[in-house]
Amino acid sequence: MMDLPSPSVQSCLSILQKIPPKKASTALESMKDALTSSKPEAIQELMQTYLDFPLKSAEDPKNNKQFLLCEFNRHLESYRSPFSSNTYVPSLAGGDNPRISDYILTFEAHANEVWERYTQLYYGKDAIGSVYAKPIATGSSLMVCFLVKKDVEDDSRLAKGQWNSGHIVQIGKIIKGSAKYKIRSMITVTMDPSNETCISAQITRETEETHDVSEEENQASHLTNVGKMIESIEIDLRSNLGSVNIPKTKQVVCDMRQVAPGGPTGVPTLFGRPSSTTSKKKSFLPPGAMRIPGMGGAHAAALNAAVLKRASKK
Repeated sequence: MMDLPSPSVQSCLSILQKIPPKKASTALESMKDALTSSKPEAIQELMQTYLDFPLKSAEDPKNNKQFLLCEFNRHLESYRSPFSSNTYVPSLAGGDNPRISDYILTFEAHANEVWERYTQLYYGKDAIGSVYAKPIATGSSLMVCFLVKKDVEDDSRLAKGQWNSGHIVQIGKIIKGSAKYKIRSMITVTMDPSNETCISAQITRETEETHDVSEEENQASHLTNVGKMIESIEIDLRSNLGSVNIPKTKQVVCDMRQVAPGGPTGVPTLFGRPSSTTSKKKSFLPPGAMRIPGMGGAHAAALNAAVLKRASKK
């Protein structure tokens, strides 16, 4: 799998994975402030391991194209565009732009051309995709970040919605005609059915595979291998979101909001209607009472009687 982060970064990642996606950005800033005083060297490691969703974008002034912002294209408070050679937004003071190797710029140009087509095919023409690469000195030859952002507005079913996905790829050195690829994938989906309701889901996954690489055309080989891996990962994760996460969330919300048959208005069941097997058993509960799994009939009846009595006094 990916190279293990330091204990401090592992703790931060564990917390961030349990926080609602809409609050993760605020929590990340708090963690960075805490690390500044205790372990400042861990901040860069955290930012290159965890993608700060929702992604923000900027416009390249030379070709008016949108690109995404992340730690991989950041220098001080500016961000490098992948579409123009060494262009930063906003411009760096004095025009002293960091030197980027020709190998990295060529790789990014090819990768962004392919990634733009992939993004439009899967997410539509209004989606934004960006790819950034950088050399690293930990035994891997290259670190690459693939990003996608898709906003949904003016939809009859949603007030607004957003898709963010990112894949941090470690490309290993070519050894005997093959290279090892380690990918850390992260997908966040946020849907606001109304201005007062938000439903979100976040999935992370780590993948490791070894593939053949052409020594003469290693950039093309890397893009082919990584592209196939990312496409397979995203298809699987989208399937999980559509068939597991979202339906389960819907089931939990709907079951919690059901009103018990024959009961007074405003007294919801906690866990939905009883199944067909439990409905055949003799019930100790009065009509309209809440069914609470795990409690004996007499205890549940006593508790519900008290709840209904209190509700009738209001």
